[in-house]
Amino acid sequence: MPTIEVRFASGARTDCVIEPGALQRLPALCAGAGLGGTPGLLCDARVLSLHRDALLPLGEHLGDPIGRAVSEARKTLPEVEAMCEALTARGVGRDGYVVAIGGGVLTDLAGLAAALYMRGVPWVSVPSTLLAQVDAGLGGKTGANLSAGKNLIGAFHQPRLVICDPLLLATLPSRERWSGLAEVVKCALLEGGDLLQRCERDLERAAAGEAEALAPLVEGAVRLKARIVAADEREGGQRAFLNLGHTVGHALEAATGYTHFSHGEAVALGLRGMLALCDGMPERDRALRLVERIRIAAGSGLDSGQREAALQAMRRDKKVRRGGVRFVLLERIGTPVLREASAEDCARALAAALA
Repeated sequence: MPTIEVRFASGARTDCVIEPGALQRLPALCAGAGLGGTPGLLCDARVLSLHRDALLPLGEHLGDPIGRAVSEARKTLPEVEAMCEALTARGVGRDGYVVAIGGGVLTDLAGLAAALYMRGVPWVSVPSTLLAQVDAGLGGKTGANLSAGKNLIGAFHQPRLVICDPLLLATLPSRERWSGLAEVVKCALLEGGDLLQRCERDLERAAAGEAEALAPLVEGAVRLKARIVAADEREGGQRAFLNLGHTVGHALEAATGYTHFSHGEAVALGLRGMLALCDGMPERDRALRLVERIRIAAGSGLDSGQREAALQAMRRDKKVRRGGVRFVLLERIGTPVLREASAEDCARALAAALA
């Protein structure tokens, strides 16, 4: 499978390698990218447990994996500080680099640690979940949560390499695969064309873990994101379109303490809410039929306090400008737009998401 080269106006460059078995070539890929010095291998403790036989041999070149027990609830600045302390203990210097192996929480936190440590060292993202491979792994958005909301603190710090190894997905439970496919469906609605058709045809096969169905969906989503982030590195324009479904989705996560919905489940519900605001959109029924095929294990019932908390979280969304909540909507499949939403619109979107 291909290597996708992403060049940014800032001069940064990311090579995204999508290849079964790429994890075993990680030391060679790092060397080929010009990375040297002492590395720090930060690894999600769950991934280390599941893939120990594959990860421990990397220690000869990258040092022993530094296991971190991360979760959405622990996606905080104290965890970033702890990672930086671990890098210091490992002896990583300014000529070194960070390798992050794990899901989106781990790569977000480790990327932020790399951005801050020694005022910035290079890093490599090795996303181990479908959600992270198609979303968090590429684009350089690192971050941590505050009590007020998700990813409200962070930095843009482009990874030198993104390594997507489909073999890492074999151990994912069904709920995790569906969570990742929610982001793929989001990309399909932004892109249309072949990616949309593949989703409509192969969604359930991909959710069952069939590699021949999954791999083209991963590549299609990564190519879309690569094209968008290369043109808009710091979310000054079209990169905001990647937040389709996320205004409601992030609000649902915050309102339920990041413990009830997976990120993909929240995005899937957010896509339903988004489509409720796309009045007059051609093929809205087609889009909704695809979104409604995404399986959501968590119950969508929220009490009145949680619903109000979700509405408040929308008003703190990163896309808010001058107090106005902005939604990414669709004029049609493949044509996103950014529109300001009233309080009534926010309530309507939330109601549709939870219906």
